[in-house]
Amino acid sequence: MLRTLLLGAVIVLSGAAGSMAAPDPPPDLAGTYRCNGINPDGSAYEAVVQITKREGTFRVEWIMDGGSVLGVGIYSNGVFAASYFGGAPAVVVYKVDGDRLVGEWTMGGMEGALYTETLTKTSSTVQPKPAPRPRRPEPDRETPRERPTRGIQL
Repeated sequence: MLRTLLLGAVIVLSGAAGSMAAPDPPPDLAGTYRCNGINPDGSAYEAVVQITKREGTFRVEWIMDGGSVLGVGIYSNGVFAASYFGGAPAVVVYKVDGDRLVGEWTMGGMEGALYTETLTKTSSTVQPKPAPRPRRPEPDRETPRERPTRGIQL
């Protein structure tokens, strides 16, 4: 009888210890991703997304032909969510699926519509195009004018 009680206590305690084990660490989301999504008009779009870890949050940058959009994200309970401003406040929520983030997004003014976006992690880093350097106005290239003579003329 004592053996049975001891065996039962060991089983209960080992089950409790198993449930108190640390949760799986969050996935390494930092990196460069190829982005494919659907616009509100139904057309497809592509971009490069750079995710950078900042303490417990993430900096998210969508880099497209026409420029870039910057956002902030968090990872919690198996979900990665980011907010950004692309002409209106917007949010995207991704489910982590291996090396892919499969998501849905919406923005203010879309009357509750949801759109899809998938990020696929790449092995390379993409350097954003440098911003064009400001140009100084060039001086007028008129024909030289005669300058008034100063001093004594000989």
